[in-house]
Amino acid sequence: MKTTVPKLLPLLVLLSIAVACERERRPVGGAASAPLGAPVYASTASVTAIQNVSHVLEIAPRSADEPAVIDPAALYTQNCSACHQATGQGIAAVFPPLDKSPYVIGDNVERMASIMIYGLVGPMKVLGNQYSSAMVGLGATLNDEQLAAIATYIRSNWSNEASPVAAEVFAAAREKWGTRGPFNIQELGEEG
Repeated sequence: MKTTVPKLLPLLVLLSIAVACERERRPVGGAASAPLGAPVYASTASVTAIQNVSHVLEIAPRSADEPAVIDPAALYTQNCSACHQATGQGIAAVFPPLDKSPYVIGDNVERMASIMIYGLVGPMKVLGNQYSSAMVGLGATLNDEQLAAIATYIRSNWSNEASPVAAEVFAAAREKWGTRGPFNIQELGEEG
């Protein structure tokens, strides 16, 4: 039995070679003038033009003397609003409100810092309503300056009019409590 080579096979081989040669000469999506292996950028915007976009801050290079920019509203949105909502009203019977909450606007900012760093489990009453869900601590993913920015944002947003919270409050709470798991509200003191 004799096998025959399909007549299209040589044509397909030539086409594959032509495509391979074109790939070697110009990377996919790259400009014809870009050298092989050179990075190809989809945007011509300068770093200065994009560094104020919050999701680009982590990758936009900064000079050593330029302070990091912290956007408290963006941090709140990314870390808190899923449960406490953009309005600070929480979700009824599930996640407590932050707006008008004595745990937020009260003078015990160490308690607020401890909850934000380590989290909170178990039942608690806020504004007369019972809540039993858990809050995940943010201390492992956010630094003291970021946590202070969120705390200050929460204490001064919506109808809240409380004083700012310094990063040192969070540093002191970390020093005091070390490495531990979440609190229950009885450990930190309930609002009356």
